[in-house]
Amino acid sequence: MHKEKIQTALSKAMKYLEDSLKVLSSSGGENAVSDSLWSATAETEYAVFLLSLTLGDRLEGSSWKHSSSSQQSMEFKPTLASALELLKNAKVNIEANNFEKGYEETWTARIQLLKIQELLEKKRKEAKK
Repeated sequence: MHKEKIQTALSKAMKYLEDSLKVLSSSGGENAVSDSLWSATAETEYAVFLLSLTLGDRLEGSSWKHSSSSQQSMEFKPTLASALELLKNAKVNIEANNFEKGYEETWTARIQLLKIQELLEKKRKEAKK
């Protein structure tokens, strides 16, 4: 089982997100959080991968996985805070051996982080014009 590796990846992702929120609060610059956001996303992606290996076929009919809110507008700081909260909840669920719920929360956090990265990239491109 990959429980220890999952917990480590989630802990690292949470640390990177906490760092991102601190930098964002102190300097106010979204671009300043880019590296720690990328690292948080990578660790979250790794946790999702390990959870998918752990759960295997039990994820096939997950309806929550297909109900993405891609059309919602996102605010940077609240979305980071939301992703951090999801990862904290996921870690608690995984510690309690509730891997399905932990996977759902980690997956949702991953989607949020990817959308924030997309938003940052879009802003960078617009700033270059």
